[in-house]
Amino acid sequence: MVDARILNTAAALRSAILALAAETPISRITVSDVTRAAGINRATFYAHYASPSALLANALTGELDDVRRADTELRLDGELPADLVTRKAIADTAAHIDRHLAIYRLALGDPTDGTIQHVLSSHLTVSSLKHLSESVDPGDVPGDPDLVAAFVANGLVGAIAVAVVSDHWDKDRVADVLMAMMPDWWDRPAG
Repeated sequence: MVDARILNTAAALRSAILALAAETPISRITVSDVTRAAGINRATFYAHYASPSALLANALTGELDDVRRADTELRLDGELPADLVTRKAIADTAAHIDRHLAIYRLALGDPTDGTIQHVLSSHLTVSSLKHLSESVDPGDVPGDPDLVAAFVANGLVGAIAVAVVSDHWDKDRVADVLMAMMPDWWDRPAG
């Protein structure tokens, strides 16, 4: 069982970084800003994270991991057609971004910090590799799965970055466009 103080500290840190990053680019947020907002001291902060960027990455990655888990469960369940499972995963990712739109806009528009781009790229690359290894016939994958996963993931990140910083963000429209960009063989069943 985890000590309640640790859970409270983690919740305070997560809340503080999400609030701060919605108002200020992560590259300009200091440890002092976070500790003040969270009501903790610097030693406690450094016991958990190396930097505000690492804290923000952790906070957002947890939510994105939930999207991946839901996607995996739906794929294993097998009741929905594969293309609808992919559509739901993309829509859930867009909904996550929409919930944190201010953070994503500031971060993806900040040329001095790649934290959020790395978070999205890592998440989508791992998700793509998992999908390729579990749900796609290896004969349909047009090359090295690592390269294919990186290509798909970073193409999605690039499109998301453009959509997020535009004046016309619409999570449903973005999900539709991202889904349309997926390769035809992506949702062809394995085996």
